[in-house]
Amino acid sequence: MDCSQDLAQGARRKQNLQRIKRLAVPYLLLAPVVIFVCCFMLWPIFNVFRMSFESYYAIKPAARHFIGFENFIKIFTQDPVFWKTISTTIVYVLLSVAIQTVLGFWLAYLLVKRFRGRGIVRALALIPWAVAGLMVGIIWNLMFGQTYGVINDLLMKTGLVDTKLSWFATRNLALTAVVIANVWRGIPFFTISYMSALAGISGDIYESAKIDGSGAVRTMFAITIPMIKDTIIITTLLRTIWTFNAVDLIISLTDGGPNRGTTTLALYIMRTFSESFNYGYASALATISTLLMMLGAFFYIRYGKLGKGGIV
Repeated sequence: MDCSQDLAQGARRKQNLQRIKRLAVPYLLLAPVVIFVCCFMLWPIFNVFRMSFESYYAIKPAARHFIGFENFIKIFTQDPVFWKTISTTIVYVLLSVAIQTVLGFWLAYLLVKRFRGRGIVRALALIPWAVAGLMVGIIWNLMFGQTYGVINDLLMKTGLVDTKLSWFATRNLALTAVVIANVWRGIPFFTISYMSALAGISGDIYESAKIDGSGAVRTMFAITIPMIKDTIIITTLLRTIWTFNAVDLIISLTDGGPNRGTTTLALYIMRTFSESFNYGYASALATISTLLMMLGAFFYIRYGKLGKGGIV
């Protein structure tokens, strides 16, 4: 009897050990990723949030101290550059993403159709996405040059302007140049995403719409766009975040000028951090930027009704 009890207890212990191993293995496999995320993402985020409540200059580390909400109060009440960068960022992001969305959809709609040489055209259409932001800025800086730029040359030859434009002399022209360069670079991202979404729509749906007498425009707005709505929401959201945070193209094209006319909030944060060495103030600006993006993304997804029921 004792022997059988020992055997039963041993079997139960073995089963418990096996169950513990099965439960522990997923956590052990996830542990490296969790540690990586905590070290390189969560801790820096927490550290920036903490520094936003401090007076912290890199050149005076010994004078670092807690000041509460003073940085935030100064930003909202005493910093006109902040409000200027906010307005510039809104115009830059909205124009860039809106134009990229329309042109990317149009290009995807053309490239998803069958025609001779489609593969070559697709490859050429995706080239801008492979070019680094700094290189894009340099390329378009040459194209927008006042004396030698191809843009002014084309405008003069077509009779749209009488004199060559100085694209980087005024805020409106400089911002227009930055938007054009960013649109050129970002169109391929939308094209790739929309081509994948359009390829997933069954041809039978279009055949049924054609039989019912639906025209091209009605089919576009009644079938095509609703069926790729989730793709449109995700791509525009991702591109908005990337454009909001990117500074490489602006630095190489206008360096934020003239008179900070093309300085976005992300560029202002970088300059405050790397040139003024005011880590506390830059952290407060970064915290505000993060909150703005989170709120914008939340309301965009919620009222865009991602998926069947949206996020509630």
